[in-house]
Amino acid sequence: MEKTVNKIAIGSVAVIIAALFWSLDGTFLTPHLNSLSSVLVVFLEHALGFVVLLPFLILYRSQLKTVTKKQWLAIFWVALFGGALGSTFMTKALFLTGFKDISVVILLQKFQPLFAIILAAIILHERFPRKFYAYASLAVIAGYFVTFKNPLSLSFATGTFWVVILSLLAAFSWGSSTTFGKYTLKNINHGLLAALRFGFTVLIMLLPAMKYFDQLPQVASLQWGILAIIVFTSGSTAMFIYYYGLKRIPASVATLCELSWPVSAIIFDYFLNHNILSPTQLLGAAVLIFAVYKATMLNQPKTIEGVVMEGNARGTDLGARTANLDVGLAKKISKGLYACTINLGDKNYRGLLFYGFNSVSGKDCLEVHIMDFSQNIYGQKITVTTERYLRPPMKFKDAATLSLQIKKDLEDFSKVLPD
Repeated sequence: MEKTVNKIAIGSVAVIIAALFWSLDGTFLTPHLNSLSSVLVVFLEHALGFVVLLPFLILYRSQLKTVTKKQWLAIFWVALFGGALGSTFMTKALFLTGFKDISVVILLQKFQPLFAIILAAIILHERFPRKFYAYASLAVIAGYFVTFKNPLSLSFATGTFWVVILSLLAAFSWGSSTTFGKYTLKNINHGLLAALRFGFTVLIMLLPAMKYFDQLPQVASLQWGILAIIVFTSGSTAMFIYYYGLKRIPASVATLCELSWPVSAIIFDYFLNHNILSPTQLLGAAVLIFAVYKATMLNQPKTIEGVVMEGNARGTDLGARTANLDVGLAKKISKGLYACTINLGDKNYRGLLFYGFNSVSGKDCLEVHIMDFSQNIYGQKITVTTERYLRPPMKFKDAATLSLQIKKDLEDFSKVLPD
């Protein structure tokens, strides 16, 4: 247990350090490069960063044999969206602000988790508790108040419009790349993933950057120095540190740690650039961070421990025998059906957890179906950890309809079994 706590603590600190580096990038470092094309800036940042990360590619090259086709596609996605497009959109948005509303651009990046969740819903057909849509809507409203110093004027200048669009495109790009990055980290070193991300980004950006190569002689020595600082802070170094932390902590913890990015960016922007948000923007920022955090936490794993109680023994007749738990244990989770893992004694199983209205008893219930298991476990202690939300609770007019839904739930569950 102590080892696990230390692992999470170290991973959390790593993500916070990376977030602080990113704050310095937009508020202090990138402004010195605004005389260059954003495409060229992104290319140079990644080219120099790849040189720094190249030793990890050489050192861990044997792990490349273990990378599956799906993981190669995920790495390419991370490079295309997280590296090439996300960085270009972000840099262009910062340039367009004239570095007067940097905090707005960075705060809008808190939409990243929402975009990541929505992408998972589209690609993986995931479902979410109803509360998610309420929090997502609240985040959108808060994002509007973050964007405008005087939100009631409804004025929408062309420059502001493109800053917002580019910022949200960057949020989508980086949010999606985090999802695929976490997937890829399962069996390769974090340094290797960072090197592959930067290497692929260089290849992707080479062609669009070539038409700006005539600007290279105009790059001042100060700007080369800034690029070098970026490489060893907010660039490849921050990405290496971030992946190091992400490999060691749950996504929910990483999301909480990343909140240090917008908070520190607002502070840095005030002290370094003398920019300050209006009261309505600060209020919108607080609501945005709250809404995104709550929405993200809804679908994170939750653990329930309890003793199996006797039920009405109707599960077998309906097609799925269940272990009943005290419904009071379900305070942590939203009502619905979840794929889950179950620890019983010294063995682990997979199964389904349901919390909600029971059409048979007419009351709320908390029950677990353990796959390929038929032993009597009344009175035994079990630990259940949710994995994925499958559907909201439903009411059924009769046992036959409920039995058909249970059959469908078991079929849906088989589709989310791990590879």
